[in-house]
Amino acid sequence: MSKKIDGIRFVDGRKSLYSICTIEFFSDELKNLIKKQLSTICYGISKAESDRKSYSYKNTLKEFFKRYDEKTKKTKIGMMGELLTHVLLLYYFEKLCAVSPFFNTSDKNIKMGFDLVLYSENKKEIWITEVKSGCLYIKKDSNQMTSIFLNRAKADLLKRLNENECSLWENAINGAKIALDNNIDRKKVVEDILLDIEDEVSDENATSLDKNVILVSSLFSSPKNIVESRYIKDFRNRLNKKNSFKKEFIFSIQKETYYKIEDFLRNEIKS
Repeated sequence: MSKKIDGIRFVDGRKSLYSICTIEFFSDELKNLIKKQLSTICYGISKAESDRKSYSYKNTLKEFFKRYDEKTKKTKIGMMGELLTHVLLLYYFEKLCAVSPFFNTSDKNIKMGFDLVLYSENKKEIWITEVKSGCLYIKKDSNQMTSIFLNRAKADLLKRLNENECSLWENAINGAKIALDNNIDRKKVVEDILLDIEDEVSDENATSLDKNVILVSSLFSSPKNIVESRYIKDFRNRLNKKNSFKKEFIFSIQKETYYKIEDFLRNEIKS
């Protein structure tokens, strides 16, 4: 049976390799989940569990806004969509763990490489995740916008997974080292998977055909016009027929605005 969060209508279509999260209202339960996970999301589980002041909740909030406030509106929306993806994917899919920190390891710019790298402990495999976020366009409905974002995510991953660019995988390896520093066994497995891929890329044999991917649409629009399951299933079926990746999972998020999340996090600094 699916886990529940107050204020979220969750369509669990994981047997058909998709799920839909419609955030109908920004509940205290969701706020507490963000609060609980924020440091782990931003720095990785090893640093978050270190009890150092640098990685405390309050300091993480301050560092988040140092990165957030200087960005354009489009980038801010993207950051909020990615944050929600971290929170909701890791809540609903407990067998997955994040092996890539949200914060860039070297500076306060947007992280280069993949939005999120997830590791499946039971299957010993990684899932490369791409998030596309935005608001409703004029003359477009929620289903059309979600399809647009999912197609963009697919196109981006097709491009990057098929290009012989070692820096993408080097960034993923460095992120995994940071995120899993205190979990030697898991870190070794994840590093070996990523290093094997990097070796293939070094030999100019990059391919998307043996990669698992999660395509995420994070749409900020009124849940009165909800994303419908049949559109997500249709997209998933069309994608599956093209054999672009090894396995694909579709994850749709819909929330009215990103402002309430921003306001909540700012108020948390003051509390």
